[in-house]
Amino acid sequence: MRKRRAPGPEQVWAECRERLRHLRLRGDVEAYADGELTGARRAMVAGHIARCWACSGTLQLLQLVKASLRRTPGRAPVSLASVRLRRYAGRIADAGPTGPGGPAR
Repeated sequence: MRKRRAPGPEQVWAECRERLRHLRLRGDVEAYADGELTGARRAMVAGHIARCWACSGTLQLLQLVKASLRRTPGRAPVSLASVRLRRYAGRIADAGPTGPGGPAR
């Protein structure tokens, strides 16, 4: 059985550099997916995506999410005011009439 050697400083530094590159490129991959990059930066990110399975997977995921959002029907979010009005109307309906014309005791 062969003994495994600990990684040398060169290998550790190379791994650290690669991790730092991925952290810096994270925003660029998102911008690439949105079509916001131009020129040399776009070419550099495209080259990295072609070589890197992690970044190409991130790009594919972003593209799938965008396609899914485009296919769903556009729905406006429910306004907070309408939610509050419905909740208030429900409380009034549950409580029954109140005030001067309320139920007799």
